[in-house]
Amino acid sequence: MKHRVQFISLEEDDKDLIVAFAIDDLKMGVRSLILLRTLFYEELMDENEQGVKVSLEGDAFEREYLNVLKSIRIEEDEIEIKSLFREYILDTSKIEGSAIQEMVELLKKQNYDNRFTIHFA
Repeated sequence: MKHRVQFISLEEDDKDLIVAFAIDDLKMGVRSLILLRTLFYEELMDENEQGVKVSLEGDAFEREYLNVLKSIRIEEDEIEIKSLFREYILDTSKIEGSAIQEMVELLKKQNYDNRFTIHFA
C-alpha cells in the first residue's frame, strides 16, 4: 500500500535526530511515520536495539522497540522504507525537492555508522 505524504517534519538536537512523515489516513486523517535516532541514550542500549527506530502512529506491536531501519530508497515522487518488521511505500509527489534534500541530509546524519543503506534511483 502506498501512503501519500502531506509534509515532512525534521528535527535535530543534542539528543535526537527525527524524520517524520505526515501521511494520509482514512480513519485518523493524518498519521505520523517516524524515523528516530536517539543519540543521547543509544550507547546504553544493547547492540540489537541501536539504530534508527521506525514507527507508525497507531501501529503498535510486540517488539516494536526492535523495529530498526534497514534501507531507504529515494526516487522521484516515491520513498520506500524497509525496517526489520515492516515496509512502507510513500508517495512524495506533493513534497518539494528542497524538503527531500533536507531530509536526505538528516538521514545521512542518522546513518553515521552505516546501520542502514540509502539508495537513490
